[in-house]
Amino acid sequence: MVSDPLRVVHLTTSVGQRSFGLGAVALNLAKTQLWQGWDTQVWCLDAEDGIVAQPECQGFPLDRVLRFPPWGPMSLGVSWRLQRTVARDSGPNDTILHQHGIWTAVSAATRLWSKHQRVAIVAPHGSLDPWAMRRSRRKKALALRAYEGENLRSALCLHALSMAEAEAIREFGLRNPIAIVPNGISTNWVSSPGDPDAFRVRHSIPRDKRILLFLSRITPKKGLPMFVECLRNAGNCLAGWEFVIAGADEFQHEKEVATRVNQCGLTESVKFVGPLFGKEKRDVFAAADAFVLPSYSEGWPIVVLEALGAGVPVLTTTATPLPELENVGAGWRVQPSKEPMTEALSNMLKTPRSVLQEMGDRGRRLVVEHFTWDMTAARLCSVYSWLAGREPQPGFVASSL
Repeated sequence: MVSDPLRVVHLTTSVGQRSFGLGAVALNLAKTQLWQGWDTQVWCLDAEDGIVAQPECQGFPLDRVLRFPPWGPMSLGVSWRLQRTVARDSGPNDTILHQHGIWTAVSAATRLWSKHQRVAIVAPHGSLDPWAMRRSRRKKALALRAYEGENLRSALCLHALSMAEAEAIREFGLRNPIAIVPNGISTNWVSSPGDPDAFRVRHSIPRDKRILLFLSRITPKKGLPMFVECLRNAGNCLAGWEFVIAGADEFQHEKEVATRVNQCGLTESVKFVGPLFGKEKRDVFAAADAFVLPSYSEGWPIVVLEALGAGVPVLTTTATPLPELENVGAGWRVQPSKEPMTEALSNMLKTPRSVLQEMGDRGRRLVVEHFTWDMTAARLCSVYSWLAGREPQPGFVASSL
């Protein structure tokens, strides 16, 4: 246990099931740091039922989740009660605010926190990546002028998930210190076997069909239309496989992907199963022979760690900042375009099941040795202690320029 622990507030717009990963990160960090002896809370704009439905909330006391009602659509992140709380509660000097995600009005609360000379650390989670910055340019330009620019500049530290994200932050023009700390997964996920037969029965997939899994948001940056064309180009290699697409639809992009599936004549080989959580999510990874994430842009996708932790080899792009994947022989990592992706996909589909299992075993060892929430939480706590003046600067913090 930690003597005289710091109070850490993890702030994000939502921790519910549709928080697209950010909520799970905030909850897992808060939960793990609480177990490690730190005084943690989560602040969000969710209704209580949305929080309870999130599997990652299990094991974290609900009285440590402070809910602030939104004003208008949740996606805007506006909450006057949150603003009043930040302005009114000066808080002890040993309170750290750790914001997850940017581009919503939640950032205005963090900016106000910093104005009161309190310690804030901001994690963009890949949102300053050049590809991401090209999306919704007008909205982001307005947010930069209104609150986000000052919020990012005034944070005592920025939290990058990889060296690639730290470089993107510098290219954006920010000169704050940057703590480079990747996300993790729980050891319980790794040790859980899952039930592959339960998933196959639920979705009528024969046992002799090998499963290639995509599980993430169904959104343009994930590269699914491009990947469907790669499946078509792989030709006979796809025989005996079923491509399972799992995830929440965003911007009605699932309709576009389904149209591309039809155009490519792959309706018999592709199945949409919707978003999966909790046991269903673990079951599909247990059933999968391989996992794919053909993204154009990523921060640090936990779903890749989940695949590796479940012993499933991964095909992804260089947008996923995990070169260790190839270094240990746990998958393929190629440029996010059709030709290299088709070649890697064809190689993967032709790889014997026994070899894929060996690759999955190497991926599981990689995760256990380097990418668990225990490790991530401890690294971030050393950052908090440094920002509070209690410890020297950690070696993984890049100083300001």
